[in-house]
Amino acid sequence: MNKTEIIDDLKVFLEREFQNQGVDLTVTTDLLGEWFVDSLGIIETVLYLEKNFGVDIKRADINGDNFQNLDTLSDFVVKRLDQSSG
Repeated sequence: MNKTEIIDDLKVFLEREFQNQGVDLTVTTDLLGEWFVDSLGIIETVLYLEKNFGVDIKRADINGDNFQNLDTLSDFVVKRLDQSSG
């Protein structure tokens, strides 16, 4: 899966699971500051990433650098996918 496909997949998931946030979800939308209502949303997203992409996410991975926006989150997933296949 390439970065664009991952972004598209994540966007569909986030818009479906966290409907009507009053914010347009773009590649640069601040997920932690503007999108997630509470920490449960982050947990649901982590579970989705692990199940859907088969990546292992550690507690230390859940941070503002990786979860800043769709761009950084997809970079994180691509990196993990590369590590698991390489």
